[in-house]
Amino acid sequence: MGEIILDVRNQKTAFFTGRGMAQAVDGVSFTLERGKTLGVVGESGSGKSVLSRSIMRLLPGNAVVPEESKVILNGRDLTRMSEKELRRLRGPEVAIIFQDPMTSLNPVLTIGKQIMEVLMFHMGMKRGPARAKAVELLTAVGLPQPDVRVDQYPHQLSGGMRQRVAIAIAIACEPDLLIADEPTTALDVTVQAEILDLLGRMVRERNMAMILITHDMGVVAGRCDDVAVMYAGRIVEKAPVRDLFHKTRMPYTAALLSSIPKITDPPHRKLDAIEGRPPDIINPPPGCPFAPRCKYAEAACDAGKPMLEGSEHHQWACIKPLGEEVAA
Repeated sequence: MGEIILDVRNQKTAFFTGRGMAQAVDGVSFTLERGKTLGVVGESGSGKSVLSRSIMRLLPGNAVVPEESKVILNGRDLTRMSEKELRRLRGPEVAIIFQDPMTSLNPVLTIGKQIMEVLMFHMGMKRGPARAKAVELLTAVGLPQPDVRVDQYPHQLSGGMRQRVAIAIAIACEPDLLIADEPTTALDVTVQAEILDLLGRMVRERNMAMILITHDMGVVAGRCDDVAVMYAGRIVEKAPVRDLFHKTRMPYTAALLSSIPKITDPPHRKLDAIEGRPPDIINPPPGCPFAPRCKYAEAACDAGKPMLEGSEHHQWACIKPLGEEVAA
């Protein structure tokens, strides 16, 4: 086993709402090694983005995190740090790329100034060297004419260019952990591939660990080492990419995989869809949260929430896991 960068233990994140307590993340645990990429997949509302913000400690005031939840980065528990300590840590040790660069970038500051302020705050650089480094970073992320773009504003760039700028800001201080929260949302297919290739290259060249959050199983197929499938705030299957695709155990994972269009499908074939709706996280069902939508469900599935079982290599949360003949 390699060097463990991140150790998330029993992360629970809930929010006070007008209807009651919403349990957005419910007991998530995993570790991540340096140089590895973990894909976190699931439908919208499964808790992926809240998990990323829980790791970063970027939660709103109505969030509730119990004391037993721990996020340990490089041997230090982020849940016990003050906001001042966290501000010093975000950037040099952990950074996040949000899914919409137009809202994550400051519209009234030039691209260069937004990169420079990160370098000046965390690295103690003076203005001249910081500007030179900003141009170097824009070159590294493949932005055309970086010496010109450095003085432009976000609205003057395309969506793909803005996402490259967001990546440049995230890697400016060479963090140990990079979190990419649906970084290709609203980008066209060719730009998506370029951004994902860029992230993969950054991880390899800088020996970082990365969490790639997405709702697209196809995205993680050739770009992640391991995959964690989330449903209703919980990890319901976790395995290396190859095992997850070829030895699927959780019916929800199988349903996600079957919804991916295949190049061998006949024209005008109706896409497979998962019937029903995700559970209400304020009033969840008593048993397996996927049971109301699962075609393999039986009475025992309503008795209680299944815990992750299996081996350290491949785990699933299901009392009737799929066999190889079913998963195939």
